Amino acid sequence: MNSFISHIAVFLLITGCALPQFSLKPAGKGDQKEIPAKSIQIDFFENNSSLASSIVSALFTESLRDLMQAQTSLDLVAENGDVVFSGAIKEYKISPVNIQAGTETAAQNRLTMSVYVDQYFTTNDSLGLSNHKVTAFVDYNSTEDFSSIEESLIENLNYQLTQDIFDKAFGGEW
Repeated sequence: MNSFISHIAVFLLITGCALPQFSLKPAGKGDQKEIPAKSIQIDFFENNSSLASSIVSALFTESLRDLMQAQTSLDLVAENGDVVFSGAIKEYKISPVNIQAGTETAAQNRLTMSVYVDQYFTTNDSLGLSNHKVTAFVDYNSTEDFSSIEESLIENLNYQLTQDIFDKAFGGEW
């Protein structure tokens, strides 16, 4: 009898812990019909800014791929995805903030990055996002050596940017 109850408990645990189903609607169009999708393709986001280092594109693209894999049940594919993301990094700049009184020195600098994103649903030939601009910034102490902290700043920016893209693309805006 205990074995039977154990089997039922295991069965209920397994069936109750299934992955949530995932459905897509075109961005900003909550009244639209859901779009069936099983795969996602994230093309390489090129760096079109003049200041960004060579690692920015690769780090951003990988961050977006990682987020989509972690937060959706869609299979990541290199081509022929049901949902396709593409775009470019078009702004990457450093500007002074918190300028100290009596001096022209800034206590902090701000690293700002802007990404333009396109999202296309191949299953029904519709556009989700078109040249949608997403911007994020992070402040850091102006006395720090930028080259030694740049990768960690980029990681912070990528987290903000990719989450904003996900929210906009899949209807998570509040």
